[in-house]
Amino acid sequence: MNQDSSPGPLDPYRLPRQVVPTRYDLRLEPDLTNATFAGQETITLTVSQPTADIFLNAIELEILSAQIEGDAGPARQAGVLLDESLQRCHLTFAKSLSPGIWKLTITFRGTLNDKLRGFYRSTYKDEQGVTHNMAATQFEATDARRAFPCWDEPDFKAVFAATLVIDPALTAVSNSQIASETLEGGKKVLRFADTMKMSTYLVAFIVGKIEPTEPTMVGRTPLRLWAVPGKKHLATFGQDIAAASLSFFETYYGIPYPGDKLDLLAIPDFASGAMENLGAITYRETALLVDRQSATHGELERVADVVAHVNAHMWFGDLVTMSWWNGLWLNEAFATFMEMMAVDVWKPEWKRWDSFGVSRAAAFSVDGLQSTRPIEYPVQAPKDADAMFDVLTYEKGASVLLMLEQHIGPTVFRDGVRDYLQAHAYGNADTNDLWLSLRKIAKQPVPELMNGWIFQPGFPLLTAKVNGPSELTITQQRFSYLSGTQSGSSHDQQWQVPLQMRVTANGKVSTSRLLLTEQETTVALPQGWESLLLNEGGHGFYRVRYESDLLRRWKPSCGRASVRPWKS
Repeated sequence: MNQDSSPGPLDPYRLPRQVVPTRYDLRLEPDLTNATFAGQETITLTVSQPTADIFLNAIELEILSAQIEGDAGPARQAGVLLDESLQRCHLTFAKSLSPGIWKLTITFRGTLNDKLRGFYRSTYKDEQGVTHNMAATQFEATDARRAFPCWDEPDFKAVFAATLVIDPALTAVSNSQIASETLEGGKKVLRFADTMKMSTYLVAFIVGKIEPTEPTMVGRTPLRLWAVPGKKHLATFGQDIAAASLSFFETYYGIPYPGDKLDLLAIPDFASGAMENLGAITYRETALLVDRQSATHGELERVADVVAHVNAHMWFGDLVTMSWWNGLWLNEAFATFMEMMAVDVWKPEWKRWDSFGVSRAAAFSVDGLQSTRPIEYPVQAPKDADAMFDVLTYEKGASVLLMLEQHIGPTVFRDGVRDYLQAHAYGNADTNDLWLSLRKIAKQPVPELMNGWIFQPGFPLLTAKVNGPSELTITQQRFSYLSGTQSGSSHDQQWQVPLQMRVTANGKVSTSRLLLTEQETTVALPQGWESLLLNEGGHGFYRVRYESDLLRRWKPSCGRASVRPWKS
């Protein structure tokens, strides 16, 4: 079952729901020399029940003032209490706010920190050895609250209208296109267009001396790469895969790219490989910039994978977002699965699905341990989700999605994904919502099939043996490194196992698909069968053990087939 994403009455990690933001008009003025910033925001709120208290997230900020006003009456000043332990700002009012629409204005200031999170400073040296400062953001999971007071949870989606006030010698990029550029008091004022409705962790601001490539048009979307001066020539390969994958995903998802432009920015100091901020994706330089003439195949493959992965998030993660951080695995696993698909279509000679088998083997190694964890697990504090950024989320998660896709069929799987995205666009969803869309399109029990793979640890070992001349018995148990047998609590584990079986009989080869739902399953074999192979194609995330008589019958003609790429 999915974790209930609604907060409890005393949950220290979830904000009350009687006040909900719908729009942020945000103005920030970073000072790169002194590593500080000043800010003001007006947040449009919907109050659903009378309250004299507003709770929102803020940390490492100084709140200078806060006031609220409605359709009538003067603005009301708020009492401000910052709770560092809960990373919250508590605003109190002398008189209760009645249900309706209100506008909350907060002025604040903060520090461009050196922690590579929140609104932080990045430094680099140019070709002459001169040090330059930049400001960049990294908000996932809960660091938007370090840049501006906000409802910093993924299901508090809102529209963001940003204005950046910067030194005229600098450039700034945010999630949307620049709507206007003016000069005020010797400063350059960039006002950005409204974003789509999205989560706070996807908001981005990048300020500094950075240079863009010429745009590539993908449909109606201008796509550019940005780098510090002297490195723009390393952007051509990344721009090629960015354009190719963006076009591929528009076709696959059946939904146009949801932003008004797409910028990919190489940041000198960046903690992650990349971050899927809508329209302003930030990257570690080595994950985006590469010399295609001198780079190794591995370096090119890494850039292609990361760029395609993050582009996949523009729909799966940004357009539709998890309700809470327990759903983070699905964002990352699905993007990993889609990156393989996009890169394989772009460069089929790379045989990317075959090389993915190496990554999948690493997931097998970890998941075979008794200390492994389920792919999805309950998350109370957002930091509890940090453990999801591992091989079980990315490689195992992508592997079980591939197994499901091959079981129900690539076209049916694609149509189920489209149904999911269309049903939850600009909103939030949970793991089970995807399974329900796939069940609807496939007309198969997808939730029952997938829950065992997602919510319990480990993977099955299938043991195959022959009973009589034409009967095969397949049993399942949890795999263990203890002689390949079960131990401890694994004794009661069971999965619904998609199985593709290849049988050679009388010189002819046939393939069938089964769903093993019991601890032991008996399958009839054709008369005169000669050999068989379980998990033909290698798509199932499980191990197979053959009894000795079956091993003697095995022939190379039953070897593994390659994964077929999706075709439009």
